[in-house]
Amino acid sequence: MNITLSLWDIAGQERFEFFKTDFFRGTAAVGLVFDNTRLDTFKNINKYITDIRKRSGNIPIILVGNKNDLKKTIGEIIPREKIIKRINKDNLIGYLETSAKTKKNIDKLFKKLAVAALSDIHPRLGEIDDDDHFRFKILLLGDAGVGKSSIIKAFFNQKLENNYKLTIGLDLLRKDITIPDNDIPIEINELIKSAMIHSKKKLRPHKRKEKTPIFEEQPG
Repeated sequence: MNITLSLWDIAGQERFEFFKTDFFRGTAAVGLVFDNTRLDTFKNINKYITDIRKRSGNIPIILVGNKNDLKKTIGEIIPREKIIKRINKDNLIGYLETSAKTKKNIDKLFKKLAVAALSDIHPRLGEIDDDDHFRFKILLLGDAGVGKSSIIKAFFNQKLENNYKLTIGLDLLRKDITIPDNDIPIEINELIKSAMIHSKKKLRPHKRKEKTPIFEEQPG
């Protein structure tokens, strides 16, 4: 399965709130990122979940605990049971710990987001190219400084900068990935087939029917 991911990293600063209304449109899945070393970023994810549900409905959300590499020196700041409780409370589809520095679980995260998007395919406009190529808009959300941009750079194999710079407004990148058919659950394959049929029906041109006259004048 070939998938093109459009990755949108929206600035976490409150002054960029006006960006969000338009950029939520057409979103297929969200990676909701917090910093494993900062409890406040975990507490703040509730406002992002509310925002997502308000603007994009019940789309798939994966909770992401970034900066896993710092656990060895700092320890566990956010208890695992709190994370599990949050996942169950808000009906999130999973949790993954990542490290942009070591690239731990970075590829796995975007693969999971792609499969999540496939599981919720409607389809939205432009998502289906053909039977084996899909396009999905993926958002990374979370407070400023949790490492959203660093995660995307690690995914694109870009060099991480020592002097961290906050995202100003929006970052947008695209990347093609391939997911082996064996890695896609059977039930999702069935959903894809159903979406393909629905999409083709919508795109099929309709033949113009000749109107049957309501009253035909009889010969005199």
